[in-house]
Amino acid sequence: MAIRFHCPACSQPIEVDDEWAGRAVACPYCRKTVTAPSQSTLGDLSTIPTATPVGFAGAVPPAPYAYAPSSNPLAVVALVLASVTVGLFLTSAVIGSRHSLEFAEIQREMTASDKDASPMKAAMEYTRKHGGTLPGWLMAISFLSFGGMVTCVSGLICGLIALRHAARRALAIISVVACGGVIAWLGLGLLVGLAQIG
Repeated sequence: MAIRFHCPACSQPIEVDDEWAGRAVACPYCRKTVTAPSQSTLGDLSTIPTATPVGFAGAVPPAPYAYAPSSNPLAVVALVLASVTVGLFLTSAVIGSRHSLEFAEIQREMTASDKDASPMKAAMEYTRKHGGTLPGWLMAISFLSFGGMVTCVSGLICGLIALRHAARRALAIISVVACGGVIAWLGLGLLVGLAQIG
């Protein structure tokens, strides 16, 4: 014998087998998961469609996300942020490499005369030799590096959140690896710099 009742979500009449009394079923109209009552609340209606028990073949569970599960737009955002991060740091490295020889020469000269010369002292000497102001390329590197850190952290966070969804997970993995690699590269550079100071 079937249990007939109105779906609490869409008010359409539906029915389930007796064995599903008090258990979760999926409404064939609105696809919401509802709990079947213990006995019928409707009369004998021959055109009532049957609700499918949740967890069985043919059951349609409620959508877990507000957007289509095949989209995962956060993975795309994470990939864009990771690409911008890599671009900013590569640009900063190219700019820095053009002036690194000049900067390294000043640091060598200072180290020859002062055993305690640090990269900070060399930077101050470099600035003094260029009229007391920071050169434009150094300011550009600072802005690019700051922007790169912001997009790197944002891309890493978006990528980690996007990993929770199956759709476009590969994009999220690429983003997390790229941003994590940039952070590891910066951390290694910082450790090398600290070791040179010490």
